[in-house]
Amino acid sequence: MKHLIIIAHPRKDSLNYHIKNKIQAYAKKVGDEVEIRDLYKIKFMPVLDYEGLKYLKQGNVYPDILAEQSYISWADELTFIYPLWWDAFPAILKGYIDRVFTNGFAFKVTEKGIEGLLKGKRVRLITSAGMGEPSLKKNNVFESLKITQDQGVFEFCGMETIDHIYITESTQLSQDQKEDVINRIIHNIKTIL
Repeated sequence: MKHLIIIAHPRKDSLNYHIKNKIQAYAKKVGDEVEIRDLYKIKFMPVLDYEGLKYLKQGNVYPDILAEQSYISWADELTFIYPLWWDAFPAILKGYIDRVFTNGFAFKVTEKGIEGLLKGKRVRLITSAGMGEPSLKKNNVFESLKITQDQGVFEFCGMETIDHIYITESTQLSQDQKEDVINRIIHNIKTIL
């Protein structure tokens, strides 16, 4: 299997980064081909500005976007690892989606409506949050993310969301608790094939 891991966290010592490392090691261990797109490391430019939008409407694609689209086209499975900031994707990941998941690549508009063009690809989302589960549930964050992320982005583009793992109170976890979280994630990956 071809596995693309996209990480959107600025700190290399973060829980998100440790999760990325463990998933990458596990994927290689089971014989998957793995590619990593570390959005901060590659200094991905997330702003879709007027010139970029005009360029897209002319049917053109910037080279940096073409490169990212080729990674997505290559992958059978994509794992997105990111912190929850203001109940949403971090800006760099939102900008990645804005610029890379374009009309004509990720979806198209037909007479019958929207058609997702990334069918056959599976997506796993791993979202860390500093807040506790009760607060997130009280504010309907989990349901909101299911609608805006799982369905509103990935399923809209024809992909199958196979898992959305939430790590709550991530900034307060002990080292042992972090290891337990990582082991649970690897277990989920093993069981959802």
